[in-house]
Amino acid sequence: MELIVITESNYQDYLSLDIVAFSFAYPGAMGDPGAIIIIDRNGQIYYANYCNDNNYIKREHIKDIIPIFGGIKWWPIGCDSNNDEWVNVDLGMGNNLLMLKEISDDFHQQAKAANIKSQPELYHKWYVLVLSMLGKFDQYL
Repeated sequence: MELIVITESNYQDYLSLDIVAFSFAYPGAMGDPGAIIIIDRNGQIYYANYCNDNNYIKREHIKDIIPIFGGIKWWPIGCDSNNDEWVNVDLGMGNNLLMLKEISDDFHQQAKAANIKSQPELYHKWYVLVLSMLGKFDQYL
């Protein structure tokens, strides 16, 4: 599978994704400010950026792709979902991961088994854990 880039010009093609996890970076986050990485139930990875990319997506259209996005409480150093089906994991330095509650226990067990002990490690490996849980990691090697 290839990475699919979602932009302002094509976001309407991705309005019904079956999302299991996504990361979101604040504009001043370390790493890739404004980045959104989405993984759907089929293990497809999508990328969007609302502030730093030539093919950016307007922030108000993010909730069209990620409906839960509108139900998240954001504050300067974190977030929380109002929806009990979603769990937040702080990836540090302005980066957050939200995942379906149904995969969160397995995710944390996988992180422990992989000996991931810090936020920077989790920031760099969260998508590997999710893809492995979905049995799709090999498709990106």
